[in-house]
Amino acid sequence: MKVRLFFEGAGLAILALLPAMWVFLLPDHLVAYHNPRPVSTVAGALALDLFIATAVAFLLFALLEHLDRPWISIVWAAVIAWVAVRAINVVIFFLNYYDVENVPGRKQKAAIQLVICVAVFLLWWRFRGKFQACVRTVKMGLALLGCCIVWMLPQMVLFALHVPAPDVSAFIKPELAAAQPSSGRIVWILFDELSYNQLFDHRQPDIQLPNFDRLRNKSVIFANVQPAGSFTDIIIPSLFLGRELDAIRSSFHGDLYVHPKKGRRWELFHANETLFDDARQSGWSTGIAGWYNPYCRILSSVLDWCYWDAINPYEHGLSDQKSTLANAYGFFRDLTLSRITGPAAALQFAISIHAQEYNNMLSAATALVRDERVRFAFIHLPVPHPPGMYDRHTHAFSGRGTYLDNLVLADRTLGVLLDEAEKTASASHTTVIVSSDHSWRVGMWRMNSTTWTPEEERATGGEFDPRPVLMVHFPGETSGETISRPFAEIKTRKVVDSMLQEKVRSESDLNQWLNWK
Repeated sequence: MKVRLFFEGAGLAILALLPAMWVFLLPDHLVAYHNPRPVSTVAGALALDLFIATAVAFLLFALLEHLDRPWISIVWAAVIAWVAVRAINVVIFFLNYYDVENVPGRKQKAAIQLVICVAVFLLWWRFRGKFQACVRTVKMGLALLGCCIVWMLPQMVLFALHVPAPDVSAFIKPELAAAQPSSGRIVWILFDELSYNQLFDHRQPDIQLPNFDRLRNKSVIFANVQPAGSFTDIIIPSLFLGRELDAIRSSFHGDLYVHPKKGRRWELFHANETLFDDARQSGWSTGIAGWYNPYCRILSSVLDWCYWDAINPYEHGLSDQKSTLANAYGFFRDLTLSRITGPAAALQFAISIHAQEYNNMLSAATALVRDERVRFAFIHLPVPHPPGMYDRHTHAFSGRGTYLDNLVLADRTLGVLLDEAEKTASASHTTVIVSSDHSWRVGMWRMNSTTWTPEEERATGGEFDPRPVLMVHFPGETSGETISRPFAEIKTRKVVDSMLQEKVRSESDLNQWLNWK
Protein backbone atom coordinates (compact mmCIF):
# COMPACT_ATOMS: atom_id res chain seq x y z
CA MET A 1 0.00 0.00 0.00
CA LYS A 2 2.70 2.49 0.99
CA VAL A 3 4.72 1.62 -2.10
CA ARG A 4 1.70 2.39 -4.30
CA LEU A 5 1.11 5.69 -2.52
CA PHE A 6 4.78 6.58 -2.92
CA PHE A 7 4.68 6.09 -6.68
CA GLU A 8 1.39 7.98 -6.94
CA GLY A 9 3.03 10.86 -5.09
CA ALA A 10 6.08 10.65 -7.34
CA GLY A 11 3.82 10.80 -10.40
CA LEU A 12 2.15 13.96 -9.09
CA ALA A 13 5.54 15.53 -8.34
CA ILE A 14 6.93 14.65 -11.78
CA LEU A 15 3.89 16.14 -13.48
CA ALA A 16 4.33 19.35 -11.50
CA LEU A 17 8.08 19.73 -12.12
CA LEU A 18 8.49 18.21 -15.60
CA PRO A 19 8.63 21.50 -17.60
CA ALA A 20 11.55 22.61 -15.41
CA MET A 21 13.31 19.22 -15.29
CA TRP A 22 12.87 17.91 -18.80
CA VAL A 23 16.04 19.41 -20.30
CA PHE A 24 18.07 17.43 -17.76
CA LEU A 25 16.20 14.21 -18.58
CA LEU A 26 16.66 14.23 -22.34
CA PRO A 27 19.37 11.93 -23.73
CA ASP A 28 20.74 14.75 -25.91
CA HIS A 29 22.43 16.58 -22.97
CA LEU A 30 21.86 19.90 -24.77
CA VAL A 31 21.31 21.69 -21.47
CA ALA A 32 25.04 21.25 -20.81
CA TYR A 33 26.00 21.80 -24.45
CA HIS A 34 24.47 25.29 -24.61
CA ASN A 35 25.78 26.53 -21.26
CA PRO A 36 29.29 27.88 -20.75
CA ARG A 37 28.96 27.34 -16.99
CA PRO A 38 28.30 24.10 -15.05
CA VAL A 39 24.62 23.23 -14.56
CA SER A 40 25.28 21.13 -11.47
CA THR A 41 23.63 23.37 -8.86
CA VAL A 42 20.48 23.75 -10.97
CA ALA A 43 20.20 19.99 -11.52
CA GLY A 44 20.91 19.32 -7.85
CA ALA A 45 18.20 21.77 -6.77
CA LEU A 46 15.62 20.16 -9.05
CA ALA A 47 16.58 16.70 -7.78
CA LEU A 48 16.08 17.91 -4.21
CA ASP A 49 12.78 19.59 -5.12
CA LEU A 50 11.58 16.40 -6.82
CA PHE A 51 12.34 14.40 -3.70
CA ILE A 52 10.56 16.91 -1.44
CA ALA A 53 7.55 17.21 -3.75
CA THR A 54 7.27 13.41 -3.87
CA ALA A 55 7.31 13.25 -0.06
CA VAL A 56 4.62 15.94 0.23
CA ALA A 57 2.41 14.25 -2.39
CA PHE A 58 2.89 10.89 -0.63
CA LEU A 59 1.65 12.42 2.61
CA LEU A 60 -1.32 13.95 0.77
CA PHE A 61 -2.39 10.60 -0.69
CA ALA A 62 -1.82 8.89 2.66
CA LEU A 63 -4.10 11.46 4.28
CA LEU A 64 -6.78 10.85 1.63
CA GLU A 65 -6.80 7.20 2.62
CA HIS A 66 -8.11 8.22 6.09
CA LEU A 67 -10.56 11.00 5.22
CA ASP A 68 -14.32 10.59 5.32
CA ARG A 69 -15.92 9.67 1.99
CA PRO A 70 -17.47 13.10 1.13
CA TRP A 71 -14.15 14.86 1.64
CA ILE A 72 -12.24 12.22 -0.31
CA SER A 73 -14.40 12.69 -3.40
CA ILE A 74 -14.15 16.49 -3.26
CA VAL A 75 -10.36 16.44 -2.93
CA TRP A 76 -10.04 13.82 -5.66
CA ALA A 77 -12.18 15.94 -7.97
CA ALA A 78 -9.72 18.80 -7.47
CA VAL A 79 -6.74 16.48 -7.95
CA ILE A 80 -8.18 14.99 -11.15
CA ALA A 81 -8.93 18.43 -12.59
CA TRP A 82 -5.39 19.60 -11.78
CA VAL A 83 -3.80 16.46 -13.21
CA ALA A 84 -5.83 16.72 -16.43
CA VAL A 85 -5.10 20.42 -16.94
CA ARG A 86 -1.44 19.94 -16.09
CA ALA A 87 -1.15 17.00 -18.47
CA ILE A 88 -2.65 19.08 -21.30
CA ASN A 89 -0.22 21.91 -20.54
CA VAL A 90 2.73 19.51 -20.61
CA VAL A 91 1.59 17.98 -23.93
CA ILE A 92 1.22 21.44 -25.49
CA PHE A 93 4.59 22.44 -24.04
CA PHE A 94 6.30 19.57 -25.87
CA LEU A 95 4.29 20.11 -29.05
CA ASN A 96 5.49 23.70 -28.97
CA TYR A 97 9.09 22.57 -28.72
CA TYR A 98 9.07 19.82 -31.32
CA ASP A 99 6.50 21.12 -33.83
CA VAL A 100 6.81 24.91 -33.84
CA GLU A 101 4.07 25.66 -36.37
CA ASN A 102 1.31 23.18 -35.46
CA VAL A 103 0.38 23.81 -31.84
CA PRO A 104 -2.90 24.97 -30.30
CA GLY A 105 -3.24 28.71 -29.80
CA ARG A 106 -3.71 30.18 -26.33
CA LYS A 107 -7.49 30.50 -26.82
CA GLN A 108 -7.74 26.86 -27.81
CA LYS A 109 -5.61 25.94 -24.83
CA ALA A 110 -7.85 27.89 -22.43
CA ALA A 111 -10.97 26.33 -23.98
CA ILE A 112 -9.56 22.82 -23.55
CA GLN A 113 -8.72 23.50 -19.91
CA LEU A 114 -12.22 24.89 -19.23
CA VAL A 115 -13.88 21.89 -20.84
CA ILE A 116 -11.77 19.53 -18.72
CA CYS A 117 -12.69 21.29 -15.47
CA VAL A 118 -16.41 21.32 -16.34
CA ALA A 119 -16.31 17.65 -17.34
CA VAL A 120 -14.64 16.64 -14.06
CA PHE A 121 -17.20 18.64 -12.06
CA LEU A 122 -20.15 17.07 -13.89
CA LEU A 123 -18.64 13.62 -13.47
CA TRP A 124 -18.27 14.17 -9.72
CA TRP A 125 -21.73 15.72 -9.34
CA ARG A 126 -23.92 13.44 -11.48
CA PHE A 127 -22.05 10.20 -12.20
CA ARG A 128 -20.46 9.02 -8.96
CA GLY A 129 -19.87 5.48 -10.19
CA LYS A 130 -17.99 6.65 -13.25
CA PHE A 131 -16.21 9.21 -11.10
CA GLN A 132 -14.83 6.46 -8.87
CA ALA A 133 -13.62 4.60 -11.97
CA CYS A 134 -11.95 7.84 -13.07
CA VAL A 135 -10.24 8.12 -9.68
CA ARG A 136 -8.83 4.60 -10.02
CA THR A 137 -7.62 5.35 -13.54
CA VAL A 138 -5.88 8.56 -12.47
CA LYS A 139 -4.24 6.83 -9.52
CA MET A 140 -2.96 4.08 -11.82
CA GLY A 141 -1.68 6.65 -14.31
CA LEU A 142 0.11 8.62 -11.58
CA ALA A 143 1.68 5.43 -10.20
CA LEU A 144 2.94 4.43 -13.65
CA LEU A 145 4.35 7.91 -14.23
CA GLY A 146 5.82 7.83 -10.73
CA CYS A 147 7.83 4.74 -11.60
CA CYS A 148 9.94 7.04 -13.78
CA ILE A 149 11.46 8.52 -10.62
CA VAL A 150 13.61 5.39 -10.52
CA TRP A 151 15.64 6.77 -13.46
CA MET A 152 14.78 10.47 -13.34
CA LEU A 153 16.19 11.12 -9.87
CA PRO A 154 19.53 9.36 -10.57
CA GLN A 155 19.81 11.27 -13.87
CA MET A 156 19.38 14.58 -12.07
CA VAL A 157 21.86 13.55 -9.37
CA LEU A 158 24.37 12.59 -12.08
CA PHE A 159 24.15 16.11 -13.52
CA ALA A 160 24.45 17.54 -10.02
CA LEU A 161 27.67 15.65 -9.35
CA HIS A 162 29.25 16.42 -12.73
CA VAL A 163 31.32 19.61 -12.76
CA PRO A 164 33.10 19.93 -16.14
CA ALA A 165 36.28 21.87 -16.72
CA PRO A 166 35.76 25.63 -17.21
CA ASP A 167 34.61 26.43 -20.74
CA VAL A 168 36.54 28.82 -22.97
CA SER A 169 34.12 31.43 -24.25
CA ALA A 170 36.64 33.79 -25.87
CA PHE A 171 40.11 33.59 -27.34
CA ILE A 172 42.46 35.17 -29.88
CA LYS A 173 45.29 32.89 -30.98
CA PRO A 174 48.74 34.47 -30.70
CA GLU A 175 49.71 33.44 -34.23
CA LEU A 176 46.98 35.65 -35.72
CA ALA A 177 48.95 38.01 -37.96
CA ALA A 178 48.06 41.21 -39.74
CA ALA A 179 46.67 40.88 -43.27
CA GLN A 180 47.49 43.07 -46.24
CA PRO A 181 44.92 45.88 -46.76
CA SER A 182 44.46 44.66 -50.31
CA SER A 183 43.51 41.17 -49.16
CA GLY A 184 39.93 40.11 -49.71
CA ARG A 185 37.65 39.90 -46.71
CA ILE A 186 34.25 38.29 -46.02
CA VAL A 187 31.99 39.43 -43.19
CA TRP A 188 28.99 37.14 -42.74
CA ILE A 189 26.30 38.55 -40.42
CA LEU A 190 23.52 36.15 -39.38
CA PHE A 191 20.45 37.61 -37.67
CA ASP A 192 18.56 35.03 -35.62
CA GLU A 193 14.92 34.55 -36.69
CA LEU A 194 14.96 37.29 -39.36
CA SER A 195 11.94 36.94 -41.69
CA TYR A 196 12.23 37.81 -45.38
CA ASN A 197 8.48 38.37 -45.44
CA GLN A 198 8.56 40.99 -42.68
CA LEU A 199 11.80 42.51 -43.95
CA PHE A 200 10.81 43.06 -47.58
CA ASP A 201 7.56 41.53 -48.85
CA HIS A 202 5.07 42.60 -46.16
CA ARG A 203 6.86 45.19 -44.07
CA GLN A 204 4.51 46.99 -41.73
CA PRO A 205 3.73 50.63 -42.66
CA ASP A 206 5.41 52.22 -39.63
CA ILE A 207 8.57 50.07 -39.77
CA GLN A 208 11.59 51.95 -41.10
CA LEU A 209 14.65 49.82 -41.95
CA PRO A 210 17.06 52.17 -43.73
CA ASN A 211 20.16 50.01 -43.32
CA PHE A 212 18.60 46.87 -44.75
CA ASP A 213 17.24 48.99 -47.62
CA ARG A 214 20.64 50.56 -48.20
CA LEU A 215 22.26 47.14 -48.45
CA ARG A 216 19.43 45.73 -50.55
CA ASN A 217 19.93 48.38 -53.22
CA LYS A 218 23.45 47.15 -53.90
CA SER A 219 23.22 43.43 -53.18
CA VAL A 220 22.05 40.14 -54.62
CA ILE A 221 18.86 39.17 -52.76
CA PHE A 222 17.57 35.61 -52.59
CA ALA A 223 13.79 36.01 -52.29
CA ASN A 224 12.84 32.34 -52.02
CA VAL A 225 15.28 30.64 -49.67
CA GLN A 226 14.17 27.17 -48.60
CA PRO A 227 15.04 26.82 -44.88
CA ALA A 228 17.35 24.10 -43.60
CA GLY A 229 15.22 23.58 -40.47
CA SER A 230 13.46 25.32 -37.60
CA PHE A 231 16.07 25.36 -34.84
CA THR A 232 19.27 27.37 -34.63
CA ASP A 233 21.40 24.68 -33.03
CA ILE A 234 20.65 22.29 -35.92
CA ILE A 235 20.62 24.78 -38.80
CA ILE A 236 23.98 26.44 -38.20
CA PRO A 237 26.03 23.21 -37.98
CA SER A 238 24.15 22.15 -41.13
CA LEU A 239 25.27 25.32 -42.92
CA PHE A 240 28.85 24.95 -41.74
CA LEU A 241 28.99 21.32 -42.88
CA GLY A 242 26.87 21.78 -46.00
CA ARG A 243 24.85 18.71 -45.01
CA GLU A 244 21.19 18.41 -44.07
CA LEU A 245 20.82 17.43 -40.40
CA ASP A 246 17.63 16.47 -38.60
CA ALA A 247 18.95 16.36 -35.03
CA ILE A 248 21.92 17.05 -32.81
CA ARG A 249 22.94 15.80 -29.40
CA SER A 250 25.84 16.22 -27.06
CA SER A 251 27.95 14.00 -24.90
CA PHE A 252 27.90 14.55 -21.17
CA HIS A 253 31.08 16.60 -21.63
CA GLY A 254 29.70 18.88 -24.36
CA ASP A 255 30.97 17.15 -27.51
CA LEU A 256 28.63 17.66 -30.47
CA TYR A 257 27.10 14.78 -32.41
CA VAL A 258 24.99 15.27 -35.54
CA HIS A 259 22.42 13.07 -37.26
CA PRO A 260 22.27 13.55 -41.07
CA LYS A 261 18.82 13.43 -42.64
CA LYS A 262 19.91 10.69 -45.02
CA GLY A 263 22.00 8.82 -42.46
CA ARG A 264 21.15 6.07 -40.02
CA ARG A 265 23.64 6.77 -37.27
CA TRP A 266 25.00 9.58 -35.16
CA GLU A 267 28.32 11.13 -36.19
CA LEU A 268 30.80 13.17 -34.21
CA PHE A 269 30.91 16.77 -35.44
CA HIS A 270 34.35 17.44 -36.90
CA ALA A 271 35.50 21.05 -37.14
CA ASN A 272 37.87 20.13 -39.98
CA GLU A 273 34.86 19.25 -42.14
CA THR A 274 33.40 22.77 -41.94
CA LEU A 275 33.87 25.78 -44.21
CA PHE A 276 36.13 27.33 -41.55
CA ASP A 277 38.70 24.61 -42.22
CA ASP A 278 38.20 25.26 -45.94
CA ALA A 279 38.96 28.92 -45.28
CA ARG A 280 42.17 28.14 -43.40
CA GLN A 281 43.26 25.71 -46.10
CA SER A 282 42.81 28.55 -48.60
CA GLY A 283 44.92 30.92 -46.49
CA TRP A 284 42.14 32.85 -44.76
CA SER A 285 42.22 33.70 -41.06
CA THR A 286 38.92 32.93 -39.31
CA GLY A 287 36.84 34.39 -36.51
CA ILE A 288 33.40 34.05 -34.92
CA ALA A 289 31.37 36.24 -32.59
CA GLY A 290 28.31 34.10 -31.93
CA TRP A 291 25.29 33.67 -29.71
CA TYR A 292 23.78 30.52 -28.19
CA ASN A 293 25.86 27.83 -29.93
CA PRO A 294 29.18 26.95 -28.20
CA TYR A 295 31.31 28.10 -31.13
CA CYS A 296 34.55 28.40 -29.17
CA ARG A 297 34.20 24.81 -27.97
CA ILE A 298 33.20 22.97 -31.13
CA LEU A 299 35.29 25.01 -33.61
CA SER A 300 38.35 25.95 -31.58
CA SER A 301 40.75 24.05 -33.85
CA VAL A 302 39.74 26.01 -36.98
CA LEU A 303 39.32 29.50 -35.51
CA ASP A 304 41.86 32.22 -34.87
CA TRP A 305 39.45 34.56 -33.07
CA CYS A 306 36.36 33.57 -31.09
CA TYR A 307 33.69 34.87 -28.72
CA TRP A 308 30.42 33.20 -27.75
CA ASP A 309 27.74 34.15 -25.28
CA ALA A 310 24.77 32.27 -23.86
CA ILE A 311 23.21 33.24 -20.55
CA ASN A 312 20.30 30.77 -20.90
CA PRO A 313 18.00 31.87 -18.07
CA TYR A 314 16.24 29.11 -16.16
CA GLU A 315 12.67 29.33 -14.98
CA HIS A 316 11.42 30.14 -11.49
CA GLY A 317 14.48 31.70 -9.92
CA LEU A 318 16.95 28.96 -10.87
CA SER A 319 20.47 30.12 -11.68
CA ASP A 320 23.83 28.46 -12.26
CA GLN A 321 25.27 31.31 -10.18
CA LYS A 322 23.51 30.07 -7.00
CA SER A 323 24.16 27.16 -4.66
CA THR A 324 22.04 24.00 -4.76
CA LEU A 325 20.14 24.90 -1.57
CA ALA A 326 19.54 28.48 -2.68
CA ASN A 327 18.19 27.22 -5.99
CA ALA A 328 15.96 24.63 -4.31
CA TYR A 329 14.43 27.25 -2.03
CA GLY A 330 14.20 29.90 -4.75
CA PHE A 331 12.47 27.52 -7.16
CA PHE A 332 9.58 26.73 -4.80
CA ARG A 333 9.30 30.36 -3.70
CA ASP A 334 9.22 31.65 -7.26
CA LEU A 335 6.85 28.89 -8.35
CA THR A 336 4.44 29.93 -5.59
CA LEU A 337 4.79 33.65 -6.28
CA SER A 338 4.27 33.13 -10.00
CA ARG A 339 0.79 31.87 -9.25
CA ILE A 340 0.11 35.33 -7.75
CA THR A 341 2.14 37.64 -9.98
CA GLY A 342 1.51 35.64 -13.15
CA PRO A 343 4.05 35.13 -15.93
CA ALA A 344 4.80 38.84 -16.36
CA ALA A 345 7.70 38.87 -13.89
CA ALA A 346 9.33 35.86 -15.56
CA LEU A 347 8.94 37.53 -18.95
CA GLN A 348 10.60 40.74 -17.75
CA PHE A 349 13.49 38.70 -16.41
CA ALA A 350 13.87 36.90 -19.75
CA ILE A 351 13.78 40.24 -21.58
CA SER A 352 16.50 41.70 -19.35
CA ILE A 353 18.70 38.64 -19.98
CA HIS A 354 18.10 38.86 -23.74
CA ALA A 355 19.06 42.55 -23.73
CA GLN A 356 22.24 41.72 -21.82
CA GLU A 357 23.10 39.02 -24.37
CA TYR A 358 22.50 41.49 -27.20
CA ASN A 359 24.77 44.13 -25.70
CA ASN A 360 27.52 41.57 -25.12
CA MET A 361 27.21 40.29 -28.67
CA LEU A 362 27.18 43.76 -30.24
CA SER A 363 30.43 44.63 -28.47
CA ALA A 364 32.06 41.40 -29.63
CA ALA A 365 30.73 41.72 -33.18
CA THR A 366 32.00 45.29 -33.44
CA ALA A 367 35.43 44.20 -32.21
CA LEU A 368 35.52 41.38 -34.78
CA VAL A 369 34.60 43.67 -37.67
CA ARG A 370 37.29 46.14 -36.60
CA ASP A 371 39.95 43.43 -36.36
CA GLU A 372 41.14 43.27 -39.96
CA ARG A 373 43.52 40.45 -39.14
CA VAL A 374 40.42 38.21 -39.40
CA ARG A 375 39.67 37.85 -43.11
CA PHE A 376 36.68 35.49 -42.79
CA ALA A 377 34.40 36.67 -40.00
CA PHE A 378 31.08 35.08 -38.97
CA ILE A 379 28.72 36.96 -36.65
CA HIS A 380 25.58 35.43 -35.12
CA LEU A 381 23.33 38.01 -33.43
CA PRO A 382 20.34 37.41 -31.09
CA VAL A 383 17.95 39.76 -32.94
CA PRO A 384 15.18 40.00 -33.97
CA HIS A 385 14.65 36.77 -32.00
CA PRO A 386 11.88 37.26 -29.38
CA PRO A 387 11.13 38.30 -26.72
CA GLY A 388 10.70 41.93 -27.73
CA MET A 389 13.23 44.03 -25.82
CA TYR A 390 13.25 47.33 -27.73
CA ASP A 391 10.93 50.28 -28.27
CA ARG A 392 11.24 51.54 -31.83
CA HIS A 393 9.50 54.80 -30.94
CA THR A 394 11.88 55.82 -28.15
CA HIS A 395 14.89 53.92 -29.57
CA ALA A 396 15.58 52.45 -26.14
CA PHE A 397 15.41 49.04 -24.52
CA SER A 398 11.98 48.26 -23.17
CA GLY A 399 10.08 45.45 -21.48
CA ARG A 400 7.08 46.06 -23.76
CA GLY A 401 8.64 45.46 -27.15
CA THR A 402 7.53 43.18 -29.97
CA TYR A 403 9.18 41.27 -32.80
CA LEU A 404 8.70 44.37 -34.96
CA ASP A 405 10.59 46.47 -32.42
CA ASN A 406 13.38 43.90 -32.44
CA LEU A 407 13.37 44.11 -36.24
CA VAL A 408 14.13 47.83 -36.00
CA LEU A 409 16.89 47.02 -33.49
CA ALA A 410 18.33 44.51 -35.98
CA ASP A 411 18.40 47.27 -38.60
CA ARG A 412 20.19 49.60 -36.21
CA THR A 413 22.68 46.83 -35.45
CA LEU A 414 23.32 46.24 -39.14
CA GLY A 415 24.00 49.95 -39.55
CA VAL A 416 26.57 49.91 -36.74
CA LEU A 417 28.41 46.92 -38.23
CA LEU A 418 28.32 48.25 -41.80
CA ASP A 419 29.67 51.59 -40.63
CA GLU A 420 32.51 49.84 -38.80
CA ALA A 421 33.31 47.75 -41.88
CA GLU A 422 33.41 50.86 -44.07
CA LYS A 423 35.94 52.46 -41.74
CA THR A 424 38.45 49.65 -42.20
CA ALA A 425 41.33 49.80 -44.66
CA SER A 426 39.99 46.66 -46.35
CA ALA A 427 36.49 48.11 -46.91
CA SER A 428 36.90 48.23 -50.69
CA HIS A 429 37.78 44.50 -50.70
CA THR A 430 35.09 43.30 -48.27
CA THR A 431 32.16 41.08 -49.24
CA VAL A 432 29.21 41.32 -46.84
CA ILE A 433 26.76 38.44 -46.41
CA VAL A 434 23.57 39.04 -44.42
CA SER A 435 21.38 36.05 -43.63
CA SER A 436 19.16 34.41 -41.05
CA ASP A 437 19.01 30.86 -39.77
CA HIS A 438 15.21 30.57 -39.95
CA SER A 439 12.21 32.84 -40.33
CA TRP A 440 9.92 34.20 -37.62
CA ARG A 441 8.36 31.08 -36.07
CA VAL A 442 4.87 32.48 -35.75
CA GLY A 443 3.19 29.32 -34.46
CA MET A 444 5.67 28.85 -31.64
CA TRP A 445 5.43 32.41 -30.33
CA ARG A 446 1.73 32.88 -31.05
CA MET A 447 0.67 30.30 -28.48
CA ASN A 448 2.38 32.26 -25.67
CA SER A 449 -0.07 34.85 -24.33
CA THR A 450 2.68 36.64 -22.39
CA THR A 451 4.77 37.45 -25.48
CA TRP A 452 2.37 37.55 -28.44
CA THR A 453 0.72 40.92 -29.04
CA PRO A 454 -2.16 42.24 -31.20
CA GLU A 455 0.44 44.10 -33.28
CA GLU A 456 2.20 40.83 -34.09
CA GLU A 457 -1.12 39.16 -34.90
CA ARG A 458 -1.95 41.95 -37.37
CA ALA A 459 1.50 41.81 -38.92
CA THR A 460 1.35 38.07 -39.59
CA GLY A 461 -2.37 37.35 -39.80
CA GLY A 462 -1.44 34.30 -37.77
CA GLU A 463 0.31 32.82 -40.81
CA PHE A 464 3.86 31.47 -41.00
CA ASP A 465 6.13 32.44 -43.88
CA PRO A 466 9.12 30.06 -43.80
CA ARG A 467 11.60 32.11 -45.85
CA PRO A 468 14.82 33.18 -44.12
CA VAL A 469 17.04 35.94 -45.50
CA LEU A 470 20.12 35.73 -47.72
CA MET A 471 21.79 38.85 -49.18
CA VAL A 472 25.26 39.17 -50.70
CA HIS A 473 27.03 42.48 -51.33
CA PHE A 474 30.24 42.30 -53.35
CA PRO A 475 32.90 45.05 -53.26
CA GLY A 476 32.13 47.86 -55.65
CA GLU A 477 28.57 46.72 -56.46
CA THR A 478 26.19 49.71 -56.76
CA SER A 479 23.00 48.03 -57.99
CA GLY A 480 20.74 45.34 -56.62
CA GLU A 481 19.35 42.11 -58.03
CA THR A 482 16.60 39.84 -56.75
CA ILE A 483 16.74 36.09 -57.43
CA SER A 484 13.22 34.71 -57.18
CA ARG A 485 13.78 31.05 -57.99
CA PRO A 486 14.04 28.65 -55.02
CA PHE A 487 17.42 28.39 -53.33
CA ALA A 488 18.10 25.72 -50.71
CA GLU A 489 19.65 27.32 -47.63
CA ILE A 490 21.87 24.28 -47.20
CA LYS A 491 23.77 25.36 -50.36
CA THR A 492 25.08 28.44 -48.56
CA ARG A 493 28.21 26.45 -47.66
CA LYS A 494 29.00 25.92 -51.36
CA VAL A 495 28.44 29.60 -52.16
CA VAL A 496 30.77 30.73 -49.37
CA ASP A 497 33.35 28.11 -50.31
CA SER A 498 33.39 29.50 -53.86
CA MET A 499 34.01 32.96 -52.42
CA LEU A 500 36.83 31.65 -50.25
CA GLN A 501 38.38 30.03 -53.30
CA GLU A 502 37.93 33.37 -55.13
CA LYS A 503 35.83 31.72 -57.84
CA VAL A 504 32.91 34.03 -56.98
CA ARG A 505 34.02 37.63 -56.56
CA SER A 506 31.16 39.62 -58.12
CA GLU A 507 27.45 39.61 -58.90
CA SER A 508 28.12 38.25 -62.39
CA ASP A 509 30.32 35.46 -60.98
CA LEU A 510 27.53 34.50 -58.60
CA ASN A 511 24.96 34.40 -61.39
CA GLN A 512 27.22 32.17 -63.45
CA TRP A 513 27.79 29.90 -60.46
CA LEU A 514 24.04 29.64 -59.82
CA ASN A 515 23.30 28.87 -63.46
CA TRP A 516 26.04 26.26 -63.57
CA LYS A 517 24.84 24.64 -60.35
